[in-house]
Amino acid sequence: MAGKRGFGTIRKLESGRYQARYRAPDGQRHNAPITFERKRQAEQWLATVQASIATGTWQSEEEQKQERVSRLEAEQAAALTFTDWSERWLASLESIGRAEKTIQTYTYRVRQLREVFGSTPIVLITPGDVQDWYNQSMKERGQGVTRPLYMTLSSCLGAAVKAGKLASSPCRVQGGQQHKPVADPQRQVATPAEVLACADAMPPNLRLTVLLAAWCALREGEIIGLRRKDFTLTGSPVVRVERQIQYLAGRGPVVVPPKSETGRRTISIPASLVPVIQAHLDEWAAVGAGGLVFHREGDMSMPVHPNTLRAAWNRAREKAGIPWFKFHDLRHTGLTVYAQQGATLAELLYRGGHSDVEVALRYQHATVERDRALTGLMDTHIIV
Repeated sequence: MAGKRGFGTIRKLESGRYQARYRAPDGQRHNAPITFERKRQAEQWLATVQASIATGTWQSEEEQKQERVSRLEAEQAAALTFTDWSERWLASLESIGRAEKTIQTYTYRVRQLREVFGSTPIVLITPGDVQDWYNQSMKERGQGVTRPLYMTLSSCLGAAVKAGKLASSPCRVQGGQQHKPVADPQRQVATPAEVLACADAMPPNLRLTVLLAAWCALREGEIIGLRRKDFTLTGSPVVRVERQIQYLAGRGPVVVPPKSETGRRTISIPASLVPVIQAHLDEWAAVGAGGLVFHREGDMSMPVHPNTLRAAWNRAREKAGIPWFKFHDLRHTGLTVYAQQGATLAELLYRGGHSDVEVALRYQHATVERDRALTGLMDTHIIV
């Protein structure tokens, strides 16, 4: 029989032991995690619980478990040095399909950073430590060496934040990642590093939009209209442009054909981009062959609104240091790199899906095979 009390209840079990129960602030009834040999022990346990509720320190069993896990993780993080974490980070870049050349560049930079931060636990690296190193490096080695090292350090420790190993990044140098001013502030071609910086500054579910616009020369509406079935990622990977989505006043999203007949095209995908696309499809795209690749948050049946994409892009380009750069200019960047591999005018117009093909046809017809070959050459210039 349960004994009546001011707080909680105590019940004597058939075994002769006592079970304590109480109603917690979460509105649920909770049993003591153990039974007690004596009733007095159960009363003392309930008194302790009542006191914790009164002082606001009460935690559910789940919360206590999470606290223990967090404490253990904190202890492990305290022992995680920069050398240890940077090794994990470099391995993660390889696992997500970053270009080999890119990983080699990061590895070279990390080796230099380990000379400064190597044996220091990452939780003990302070903004002051980073600022002191940055100032000394700028003085001794200049911006050309220091800025890439700082960007790598920031990316590495930023990944630690995302992985829950750090509460916040100590990389807070004012203007530390800013690019040098360019001669033409209105240029329409970004560097591959700037494209990557913009992509990384986008929300994770929209990061791929930047890479597709640049390295597959897709328009905004074509990107928003993509569905799973438009990608073939095995063999010779391609993306098929079959439609675009426009938002019309009073009608919402409307599926329409590509901008012109030449806009309906099959574009070869750079090999370095394939694992990034696959990862996005696995994590973010709506299910099914017809599932939208980029949809609204909370509604997988509705394509992402252009205003959402543009707002994210505006923030990303500011962060990347190219605030004038338009989303559409990403196509110029990708097609410029494509042209640098030896593409003819016809091939450029084919990949870009331009309508004015008459001039291009005077020279040479574009073919899917030639497009695939040129795409392969682009891979040595892309950072994803």
